[in-house]
Amino acid sequence: GPTMALAAAVAGATRPSQLITWQRADGNAETLTDATITGRIRDRNTGTARAIAGTLTVIDGAGGVFRWDYAAADVATAGSYDVQFTAAFVAGATPAKTFVTQWTVAEALA
Repeated sequence: GPTMALAAAVAGATRPSQLITWQRADGNAETLTDATITGRIRDRNTGTARAIAGTLTVIDGAGGVFRWDYAAADVATAGSYDVQFTAAFVAGATPAKTFVTQWTVAEALA
């Protein structure tokens, strides 16, 4: 599938937030109007998965753009992770899921 690029974060830094454009396999944006977005993070080293604790907010529904405001738990530990987002729609449409995308939390020197 397409690679939805995720910007690296720094361990312990909950800012800046990350703007993400959800792309379908054909390269077009997934319409996220009225969607509720959730996500999962899996540690590539241990295989342990957990829910994204931060806030996922649709910014431009027609353009498929949403913002990830990190919670402390999302960026607590430096490492390499897999991330997948799910969009649930109120109108009863089946949920959409992104392709699993690699994400890095870089080490902090303090």
